[in-house]
Amino acid sequence: MMFVKTLLLLTLITACSVLVNAQAPSQIAPAKVGIINSESFANPTGGITRLVNALKAIQTEFKPRRDEIARLVAQFDTLQQVPPNTPAAQLAARRDQAQTLQIDIQRKQEDARVAYAKRLSALTDPIRATVYTALEVYTKQHGLDVLIDISKFPDGVLLANRNLDLTPGFIREFNSKNP
Repeated sequence: MMFVKTLLLLTLITACSVLVNAQAPSQIAPAKVGIINSESFANPTGGITRLVNALKAIQTEFKPRRDEIARLVAQFDTLQQVPPNTPAAQLAARRDQAQTLQIDIQRKQEDARVAYAKRLSALTDPIRATVYTALEVYTKQHGLDVLIDISKFPDGVLLANRNLDLTPGFIREFNSKNP
């Protein structure tokens, strides 16, 4: 009987120690965190040169379309301003012209939007992929566990030490390695 009680007591102690060890919190090393603001990459002064140049090229390429649409909108506005004592026949003609012009403006705007998105993607996606790869390397070189892009969710970061912002250093390094 004594042997059974001793065996039961040893079993109970072993089980309790296993439970205590299983529930003991493991030691977790603190994560090293850095922040970056990817909106700065497209900044004309101090941004990533290749990205800034691509965005300037797109703006230049689409300027004629933008100017044409602006001209059509001005023409539409002129048609909307009806002089006093305009005969009914002229009013109807102006209204018809304005409707036709409005449809033309909408089509040109939509065509320009689609073309712009396609061209933007074609020019900037390869650059963005290169930047992402460079960010991975940069993060590893600086021993970071987490890199937070504060431009993606600025309200999601309650407080960030500005000294953790790696953006200027990353941009300088990226531009020097990717002219």
